Amino acid sequence: MGEFNGGNNGISEESIILSTAARDNILPLTSSCNVRCLFCSHRQNPPGVKVYRMAPRSLAEVGQTIAFLDPERPVIIGESATRIIEGEPFTHPAVDEVLRLVRAALPRTAVQITTNGSLLDERRAWLLGDLGNAAVCLSLNSASELGRALLMGDANPGAAIKSPVLLKKYGVPFHGSVVAMPHLVGWDDLKKTVSYLCECGAQTVRVFLPGYTALAPPALRFGQPLWEQLGEFVLRLREETEIPVTCEPPLIAGLEPEVAGVIAASPAAGAGIRRGDVIEAVNGVPAMTRVHAFKMVLEAGSPEITANRGGERLIFKLWKEPGQRSGLVMEYDLDPRLIEEMGRAARQHGAAKVLVFTSELAVSAIKAGLQRFWKENAEVEAVAVKNSFFGGSIKAAGLLTLFDFEAGMEKYLAAKPGERPCLVLLPGLAFDERGRDLTGRSFLELNEKFDTAFETLC
Repeated sequence: MGEFNGGNNGISEESIILSTAARDNILPLTSSCNVRCLFCSHRQNPPGVKVYRMAPRSLAEVGQTIAFLDPERPVIIGESATRIIEGEPFTHPAVDEVLRLVRAALPRTAVQITTNGSLLDERRAWLLGDLGNAAVCLSLNSASELGRALLMGDANPGAAIKSPVLLKKYGVPFHGSVVAMPHLVGWDDLKKTVSYLCECGAQTVRVFLPGYTALAPPALRFGQPLWEQLGEFVLRLREETEIPVTCEPPLIAGLEPEVAGVIAASPAAGAGIRRGDVIEAVNGVPAMTRVHAFKMVLEAGSPEITANRGGERLIFKLWKEPGQRSGLVMEYDLDPRLIEEMGRAARQHGAAKVLVFTSELAVSAIKAGLQRFWKENAEVEAVAVKNSFFGGSIKAAGLLTLFDFEAGMEKYLAAKPGERPCLVLLPGLAFDERGRDLTGRSFLELNEKFDTAFETLC
């Protein structure tokens, strides 16, 4: 399915790992996994997708990678956010030594570990507590043994179900996550799983909307209304718990900086901020979007926050250090700096007409951002590109390929033959640092094919 070990296009596996560490502060350990999730994205990849599978890395290799990590940013372990296939980190034969190695090299740096929980026994939970400043992202998916066995092929589901209790016992902060598949395990199982994570002390719970590609078996497919039903379901869950529960990707309308939740015992909770408050300004600077508000609060030291609560304007003093997490939970919408970047590209090219290609998921936010923040004289238009290469229900920018952009451009030119853009901007999430998509093709091919300037956005 396009997976391989070693080099591609002259780029070695190790160089990919090191560049990933430097760019994203990710520490890859192994591609090995001890469960077989029905929803695993790697099982549905179409031919031609180029991802990197690695054996458990040696302590020497891990040590070399640690040297590329930024001690001022959290170290991420086990998160599938790059083209490297991330397995279950606790299957690594020397994972305890790896964690000690990280802590010895980076004594004050936060460590975030994503795990399915099946190997989180009492000894491991104690180790994480002993390390200090380590948090777990627990992919539980079902709090019932039958549900977890069905969804994940877990031969010992009870161990993972017990893991949040152990994390709480040893004072390890954790965030729960659930890939929502009520069409397979039922809505009651989903509700009980979220409730169980909240009862065990999860700081937040993320409900991931399911997705499938054109290669998915019939049992995994679902109708589009399921996403809408899940969005409504999560909104109801929020009313029943104090723990922040969010949807990913977020099903939000507009750019209003509304607080989705507040982590207990956090600076934001101490200040009195509540779910549903709308942030109007941070230290007097108007908050333009959720992302803008969140970043201003994160970067500031003890900021003053002006918020609207049901029509009443309130001012909160949030006591924290610059860069310290506030405890605010906000869903991702749009960073206004993205629109500024589009404007810079338009000016650099002297473009009279700019076409912005985006994903189906992001197009509403991009259009709203352009309407509010675009300041250039150039005409600009945002168009959603369909994920035809992966197919199915996939709508994410990170899974768009050159095949999709070619089809999108051809469709646009056919519909508007007299409106050829001077510049086409592509989502950076679709490309690696070399400008190549998931199939290894460079976006520069588009310049030649369409005789138009194409650029990627950060």
